[in-house]
Amino acid sequence: MAKKNTNIFHDVDIRKLKQHVTPVGIAVSAFITAPSTEYDEDGQYFVKLKLPTKDKSTQQLIRLIDTEAEAAYNDALERLETPAERKKCKQADVSYKPEEDDDGNETGYTLFNFKRKAVRKDKNDNIKPVKLPLFDSMGRVVAPEGLDVWGGSEIAVAFKLVPFYTAGVGAGVSHRIEAIQLITVVSGGDQRTADDFGFKPQEGGFIGDSDEDGVVEEETEDESTDDSEEGDY
Repeated sequence: MAKKNTNIFHDVDIRKLKQHVTPVGIAVSAFITAPSTEYDEDGQYFVKLKLPTKDKSTQQLIRLIDTEAEAAYNDALERLETPAERKKCKQADVSYKPEEDDDGNETGYTLFNFKRKAVRKDKNDNIKPVKLPLFDSMGRVVAPEGLDVWGGSEIAVAFKLVPFYTAGVGAGVSHRIEAIQLITVVSGGDQRTADDFGFKPQEGGFIGDSDEDGVVEEETEDESTDDSEEGDY
């Protein structure tokens, strides 16, 4: 007896799904030149993108995601086979949320998560690596080798909204990365001065010996991901 396919959206052809592009935003964290294996041993690409909440383009993106997520939920209800499954089906949490400061106050920005598995199966079930297409600000292809993209970089994300369903998480859409445009790049070699940290010269204090011209390496924000927040993608 053939094993039942538990993916109720198995017949969806991702190649035919509409592609979208985000506004240019700030990458809070980014694994785009090489995948992370922290939560997936096969590796996954990941971007957490920060956009100003009140901007018209951000609101359009939110409406797009909400509309597609609701459509995936309604589609899942039609695809599920039993009344019990349909009764238990819920709409999965969306993968965007307001950014909050350390005191829990909203900052005026919204954070959007995008992911992509770093491997795929071909028609013969052979495992193939996935490389994200990268483009510079002028639309020219960029090689990922030797490129270090840290949090703080300005990027735009080409993506597709792919329907998914699991009994535990519910039905919704994953934000699947298709390509990245790099507008400005912050990397490990970028330097910050005392003024960048808000320090001002204080007369009559300690004077140290330094040959670094008062600069230190830029430190990226936490680049880890938490799949428990992001649903099934």
